[in-house]
Amino acid sequence: MSLANVLVVDNHAFTLATLHGALQGRGLNVQAAKSAREAIELAVHAKFDVALLDLDLGVGPTGIDLAIELRNRNQSLGIIILTSYRDPRLAGHELKGIPRGGVYLCKSDVTDVTQLVRVIQTVSRQPQGSRKRTSYVSGPTAELTDAQVEILLAVGSGATTREISLRRGVSESAVEQMLNRICDRLLIKKDGRFNQRVQLVQALNELRGQGLGDSNAY
Repeated sequence: MSLANVLVVDNHAFTLATLHGALQGRGLNVQAAKSAREAIELAVHAKFDVALLDLDLGVGPTGIDLAIELRNRNQSLGIIILTSYRDPRLAGHELKGIPRGGVYLCKSDVTDVTQLVRVIQTVSRQPQGSRKRTSYVSGPTAELTDAQVEILLAVGSGATTREISLRRGVSESAVEQMLNRICDRLLIKKDGRFNQRVQLVQALNELRGQGLGDSNAY
């Protein structure tokens, strides 16, 4: 296997160190950055084959914003977004599309480092691939509209039905109907023993990957 030069970016120190060690242990040349600014500084001084980026980098640019900037600087750069978010819209950002040929990976789908290395090698050889557009919404949220995602996020932040109705300029009954449709699309069964909002928050946390171990696969 030819060595690939990989830039890993994650704002969580433990995850960053784990990925760096695991990939370097497989013979890849790896440099790590904990922010978009650090990543761009590294990219000025070194040419990378692949950028492995977390989606949520804290305050400031997202991983997709960084991917676009890095690809503009290096057209041969392979892009991988590795995140706990099943649906990038759940990060609460207005997201642009991943650069052509980019891969969106959910951490819970990565079973071991060998699988991740295979993806790195693939995008290293074909950074822009043959795909014109990368699809990165999978699972139950693929059926949710952007408006429904916004309402789900509002529920997750603790907003009441009245608060949501005022924000969106609709009646409270309309919000309740939208919540019922969201439950249907997320396969949340109506059960009088369980509060609907509690179920929605639990579903949101699962889809965000909260509670999942970041390092188990590595």
